[in-house]
Amino acid sequence: MDTIIGLEIHLQLKTESKMFCSCSSQYFEKEPNTLTCPKCLGLPGALPVPNKHALELCILMGLATNCTIAKHIKFDRKHYFYPDLPKGYQISQYDEPLCNNGTVNIKLPDGSTSTVLIERIHQEEDVAKTFHLKDGTTGADYTLVDYNKSGVPLIEIVTKPCIKSAQEAKLYATKIRQIARYLGISDADMEKGQMRCEPNISIQETGKWQMVDNKIKPIGDYKLNPKTEVKNIGSISAVEKAIEYEVKRMTDDLQAGKKLTQQTRGWNAEKGITEFQRSKESAEDYRYFREPDIPIINVSDQDIANISTKLVELPDAKAERYKNDFGLQDYDIEVLTASRDIAEYFEKAFDLSGDAKSTANWITGIIFSHLNKNGIEINDVSIKPEDLAILTKSVNTKAITTNKAKEILLNCLSNDKSVDISSEIEKAQSSAVSDDGALLNMVKQALSENEKAVTDYKSGKTAVIGFLVGAVMKLSKGNADPNKVKDLLEKELGK
Repeated sequence: MDTIIGLEIHLQLKTESKMFCSCSSQYFEKEPNTLTCPKCLGLPGALPVPNKHALELCILMGLATNCTIAKHIKFDRKHYFYPDLPKGYQISQYDEPLCNNGTVNIKLPDGSTSTVLIERIHQEEDVAKTFHLKDGTTGADYTLVDYNKSGVPLIEIVTKPCIKSAQEAKLYATKIRQIARYLGISDADMEKGQMRCEPNISIQETGKWQMVDNKIKPIGDYKLNPKTEVKNIGSISAVEKAIEYEVKRMTDDLQAGKKLTQQTRGWNAEKGITEFQRSKESAEDYRYFREPDIPIINVSDQDIANISTKLVELPDAKAERYKNDFGLQDYDIEVLTASRDIAEYFEKAFDLSGDAKSTANWITGIIFSHLNKNGIEINDVSIKPEDLAILTKSVNTKAITTNKAKEILLNCLSNDKSVDISSEIEKAQSSAVSDDGALLNMVKQALSENEKAVTDYKSGKTAVIGFLVGAVMKLSKGNADPNKVKDLLEKELGK
């Protein structure tokens, strides 16, 4: 069986106000129903006014994903009746989305590249948040609604049915989140509900179907299996798990002789399963028609050109440049381009140090270990790019040893406070063992205390020199130059 997946991603846009009113869109952890007005509450006579900045951010995402941008914007009403939709309809876009026919490349684990086709990116408004609760006394179920989120600007990014596996879906969702954060159009924090994923999944017999104009078509008299949409996915890892579960469920049902039905299911993260919610709606069920209270908005070439100036170098282009210009390894590139903040930190430090590889090693090694251990971001560390550049240059000019630089860096990070790196380096230099006589005495002491290592070296096991260098460095408390120590050891051992 072949797995065929289309993925819908909803992104809340990073605007100050809501999509069609002036209420604040910053609803997270605010008192329920305090950020509302007649417009986002759907009261009679309240007329919507589109948020221009939200429309610009939608176009920016379209440009970043190689979409064609429509020359006019038309809004539609999408009708359905749930408590989280106060108007009884959502203002969205139906047949004329703002952005069409885009592409996003994802890198697969085997190193190959797959292109995901984007069918559309359209602008709409978010709904309210419902809380399904149980009365502590009677045990009766009841629901509360917080309308603070109602009307927050939202874009929906819809792929064509071109994704072939749960893993590809996960990688694509990760890339969309990365692009959105690079552009600064959304924080895309799934824990805060700023990004939601809804895969549409079907399984078809191999060789019994074909893709025609990016639509699944049967071959011969084969009857296509219906698709399932999975809602309520709150993390990117859960996207992969939900798809895997659903593919197995549908496969098992077919093998058991059961008939598949088109349906909407929810993802239960605690149980790790999908659960039936309702029969899948069709477009007709939503009774789309043009939003009469919002006129057509024209989009000129100059509008698009102005918005395009806000594009930044995106992760793929940045990764290519790091590889070609700096000769960095794939792992380092992946870490350094993971977020725009990390990339900017690296580039600032490199611009000042002139050494891309050493700068990358410091960041992907000690600094990233510190970030992961403490659950913080790159901008939260006490050592700034300027400090890292000074440290890197000091090692390269042999002003201090690599070991001493590590010690200084670890001390700065662990104390979580800004320090004068230049002063720290001066202290390290003043405490360094620079007297050749003192250093030679340490070398001789290390040789006398490690006779077996001396014997091994003289019998041809020259790799043991590393052990002896370490012994001298221990005696010097890390204040000796390891290269100088190695030279002295070789001279003494050669006698």
